[in-house]
Amino acid sequence: MALEPTPTPISELSLDDGGAAAARAPHWRELLLDRAVILPLLIAACLVAGLGVGLATLRQQLLDSEERMLAALSSALADQADSALAAAQTAMQATAEEIAGGAWAPDTAVAAAVLRARAAALPAARQMLLVEPAHGRADYFHSAAGAAPGSAHIGAPATWPGHHTPWIPLSMPWYSPDGRYHGVIVVAADTALLLGGFDRRRPAPDARLRVLRTDGTPLLESEPSSGWPERAGTLRPPVGVAAWTQIVDAPGDDGQTHGLLLAGHTMQRAPLAVVLSRDTHVVLADWRLQAWLVGGFALAALLVTTVLSLRHAREQRWREHSQRDLQRQRERAARAFAAAREGLWEWDPASERHYLSPRMRELLGFDASASAPPATHALSWPERLSEDDRLRLREAIDAHVRERTRDFSVTLRVTPPGEPPRHVRLRGQGLRDAQGALLLLAGTAYDVSDEVAVSEAARRLDEQLQRARQFEALGALAGGVAHDFNNVLAAILGFGERARALAPEGSALAGHVQHMLSAGERGKTLVARMMAFGRTGQGLRQPYRPRALVQEAWTLAVQDVPEGVDARLDLDADDPELVGDGVAFFEAALNLMRNAVQAVGERGSLRARLFTETVEHPRVLWQGSLRPGRWLGLLVEDDGPGIEPAHLPRLLEPFYSTRGAQGGTGLGLAVVHAAVRDAHGAIELRTAPGEGTAITLHLPLPEPVHPVTGGEAGAWSGQGEVVMVVDDEPALVALLEEHLAERGFEPRGFSDAERAWRAFEAEPALFAAVLSDQAMPRLSGLDLIERCRRLSPGVVAIIATAYGGTDFGARASAAGVQAVLAKPLNWAELDAVLQRLLHPPR
Repeated sequence: MALEPTPTPISELSLDDGGAAAARAPHWRELLLDRAVILPLLIAACLVAGLGVGLATLRQQLLDSEERMLAALSSALADQADSALAAAQTAMQATAEEIAGGAWAPDTAVAAAVLRARAAALPAARQMLLVEPAHGRADYFHSAAGAAPGSAHIGAPATWPGHHTPWIPLSMPWYSPDGRYHGVIVVAADTALLLGGFDRRRPAPDARLRVLRTDGTPLLESEPSSGWPERAGTLRPPVGVAAWTQIVDAPGDDGQTHGLLLAGHTMQRAPLAVVLSRDTHVVLADWRLQAWLVGGFALAALLVTTVLSLRHAREQRWREHSQRDLQRQRERAARAFAAAREGLWEWDPASERHYLSPRMRELLGFDASASAPPATHALSWPERLSEDDRLRLREAIDAHVRERTRDFSVTLRVTPPGEPPRHVRLRGQGLRDAQGALLLLAGTAYDVSDEVAVSEAARRLDEQLQRARQFEALGALAGGVAHDFNNVLAAILGFGERARALAPEGSALAGHVQHMLSAGERGKTLVARMMAFGRTGQGLRQPYRPRALVQEAWTLAVQDVPEGVDARLDLDADDPELVGDGVAFFEAALNLMRNAVQAVGERGSLRARLFTETVEHPRVLWQGSLRPGRWLGLLVEDDGPGIEPAHLPRLLEPFYSTRGAQGGTGLGLAVVHAAVRDAHGAIELRTAPGEGTAITLHLPLPEPVHPVTGGEAGAWSGQGEVVMVVDDEPALVALLEEHLAERGFEPRGFSDAERAWRAFEAEPALFAAVLSDQAMPRLSGLDLIERCRRLSPGVVAIIATAYGGTDFGARASAAGVQAVLAKPLNWAELDAVLQRLLHPPR
């Protein structure tokens, strides 16, 4: 059995960018070909021209290097002096502020201790003193006297009696707590404060350091006996320039004029400049010696050495650059593959063997130490790829080889044994011989399961959005139709109830009226089911317990189930309280259970289960999504024929039925969707042809809400308040007027909204309440109420409508509506609303 090729470690990867041949340096003998005759001439020309230029350049480089060195050193010494001055100024300012603030008094033991401690903490400081005007006669005292608080001054170097080492005075005025000038704070510092560690950093024995004032007056020198500035003349630092270098002429010790190389740097804390100098004659001493030796004795040897040195340096640098480039390429490749989490694979058609990198083995679910089994096609293992995916991979490879494309790419669903499926995107290309036959396939692979999951979630959300838009359009259409139907039903039911109350009990007339009312109620239920899918958020909002409703729906659904059907109901022990439309929930449960019974037929099994669950992470379902929290679930599943995929996009559409031949109306699942949507829930669907159907309704579990009960029905009546009744159906206006009059109100009915507005505009204080329909010609109910409330903000506003459109509740609240009633009206509900709004409890 052939062994699998040993994987190449990532650290051993090499990338050839094609530049290796171009970087090879030629041999020196190759350069001499065809040049042997002209070589002496070239050497002579180089001797004449190159030697002079080289020596001049070397001389200038020496001077430039010395300038840079002196400039850097002067900058460092200036910065060091600035730091020392800043520390001294900070200490003096802190002392002045403490004295002015009364922290301690001068001429006390505390003052002496503080001054000693601060002097010891300052670099190069000998002593810190408080000098009063009676004892201040030095120049530094007069410079600081009367100056602004916080300003420091540097005096000329001085010497202590009996000491040869000079010191530098730093002075600052100080004031008493009452703000009067009292003297000068003096810090006596060594010259090291400005000279720093120049003696330790001296670049050469002839180097000198001077500290100048900005007007050019010398303040301090590292060697006062050097004869400067007599040799160089008075030097004034350039105005506005922080650092400068220059060469000036000055007489030397040998009586001749020499160049003096100067490098200065202006201090930031004081009007001073640090200047370093060297004699150019000393700086160029070695250069002159080398120039004499090179020019006199070794011109030819210098040329040969230079050529060999350049050649050697060039080859050495080439080798170093090549090694660095190679190492960078290796590291870059290793980082790229590690960051991309890509797997590498190769397949040899001749041996039917694969090479898989460790990451590729991980993606396919192979053991890291085991060899991948042979395969007649690339990556085509039946236990990891389905037949469809293997076929797609072969087609992609065949198209790549046949059409000679640059590469191929295909996404496959890989199912490693004992692991969940994952989506892997393969990219590769084939290596061919001169006749175009495939020699090798190689490529990369990476896990795109997250991308596929996001794409699938986006697709499902888009489908939900499209369905929501369809429902909204159909809901608006159904609402408009239902408005007219409900007006007719409202008149039939309203006058029918009144006729039944007047008919003798047990008479034929009473029976006929009762049949009429029953037919009206059936029509009302049918219209409500037609509208349910489009009536967002207009259901009842009251507490209910789902367990009893599910039990009742189950009893009704399975009462005629054949004996060959195994029907089971599982009710969770927990019976939480929900707030919403319990009737809508009951209808949704009953529709699902009846659909399951019809799907099972004469033999099979169905199950319903009511349960609660806690969702920890957001989850997108077939319709809607679950957010973290507690949810109520109602699962209804059967082992019937299932639902074809072609039906799924239209499953929730009103009037769309998969059982049209069996008499399906197509309203069942539309009602289910409306109930779940109004409760802000979600629907989960699992189905496949021949595998049954499982639908789960998810409803959020809110905090329990207990309704506030009012007084007994019938114990309340109006007190003669004038109520405006507006509806474009005259029969409904007459019916409402009769009912309101019986309840103790004085109704004023209008079947034209414009006439109603003119009546209200004439006497706005007359009306206590406005009860209006919404959909009316020329002027809608919301528009009428907005006008009335602008004229009389205290008037009670009630809307009665069968369908107000999307977000009608929010629009009604914005218009000032205080209650929305569903048509046909429920008299008890109308009475309760009028009692609550016109006579609220005190």
